[in-house]
Amino acid sequence: MNILFLGTTGIHHTLIAAHLYLGKPEPNNYRDIQFWGDRSSEALGYPIFLDNDEQSNGVYSLGVGRDVLMAAKSIKQLVEILNCTERDLMIKPVFIKRERILLFLHRIGRVKIVHYLVIPIIAYLIKNELTGICEQVEELKSQFRFT
Repeated sequence: MNILFLGTTGIHHTLIAAHLYLGKPEPNNYRDIQFWGDRSSEALGYPIFLDNDEQSNGVYSLGVGRDVLMAAKSIKQLVEILNCTERDLMIKPVFIKRERILLFLHRIGRVKIVHYLVIPIIAYLIKNELTGICEQVEELKSQFRFT
């Protein structure tokens, strides 16, 4: 099975959620996480593979822009069309309260000089949202316990 963490960006809060899901500790500096703020990896449009979990499930992070729920629904429908099941792909949308601010910062960060200024602001924003992200990760883990 593959697990896809879905959010407005794939290189910030969804990446942190996937990192925590894999049981890795929260780093002192988010830049220590592979793919953190890596716009070139996200620009490819593919889910970012992070690692396999303890059950050998592939864990991915994907940014889909503003309408995360619509993207999740579309992916679920595609999975059904391809005759796959939830056992093949688990989708976990990850939300934060300051989603729009994150998306705005991410968009203005397209300019290289601005990108370097925005990264610490995004890290601060994510750090303040960490409790909510952890709760969403635990919610996913509890789904696995009951399936």
